[in-house]
Amino acid sequence: MESRAFIETATALREDIKGFAAANLSHEDEAREGQALQKRINAAFSGLQNPTLPSVAKLANEAMAVGFAIDVHVLSKVSQGEYCWR
Repeated sequence: MESRAFIETATALREDIKGFAAANLSHEDEAREGQALQKRINAAFSGLQNPTLPSVAKLANEAMAVGFAIDVHVLSKVSQGEYCWR
């Protein structure tokens, strides 16, 4: 995924994650919406080409803080990207 497209996708996902975390959903709705968000998160990271983008780490951190799973390989890329900013 091209960097600009990833940034736009990550920004939208981060907003949706915040909304999901703040929503008072029934167990069934939470499971359904959480599963849909997890798929979108996975899809965004599957097309990741530039792990040095600050939006990569922000999305990963915010998703994990709410309880979404991030693939270990993606976390490795995120760590490499964060290392570039040090």
